[in-house]
Amino acid sequence: MRSFLALPLPDLLADELSFFAQRLKLGRPQPPENMHITLAFLDEQPVSVLEDLHEALEATALPAVSVGFAGVDPLGGKIPSVLALRVTGVDTLQARVASVVRGIGITLPHRKFRAHVTLARLPRKPGAEDMAALGHVLETHGNAQFPEAHLREMSLYQSHLRPEGAWYERLADYPLSG
Repeated sequence: MRSFLALPLPDLLADELSFFAQRLKLGRPQPPENMHITLAFLDEQPVSVLEDLHEALEATALPAVSVGFAGVDPLGGKIPSVLALRVTGVDTLQARVASVVRGIGITLPHRKFRAHVTLARLPRKPGAEDMAALGHVLETHGNAQFPEAHLREMSLYQSHLRPEGAWYERLADYPLSG
């Protein structure tokens, strides 16, 4: 089962970010229900491993976080695949979650964690017009800021890939204390 752990965003903030992404007219804007902050992408995992992870997370006290949202960046390498909103305030929580995930035997990629909310999926093979539009968005909206949010819940999601875009199903929720 293709899955990940993430912080869901409050409905009002998710709506605001989705509307912002639509106004940019770049790539495929993400709908409000897809707005979240991924803490650990688990890739394909057997149900039994996810059950073990669920038990481990239920037994682990994790802190609530105050999250900042400021700055727009293209992510994904030389040819960016997403337009993302930078996020601050989740690094300590992410490190603890990654430790729990690794503790049950799931291997996570060894790349630097970059907290973000995906605003839009960019074309796989961008043309000159796409790159010019990306440059314009970064120039005009690169410093975009949104209100801070205090997040008190983390969720385990299953990712369903479809031609029209991914659909994320919440499988379990974990309260964050504090």
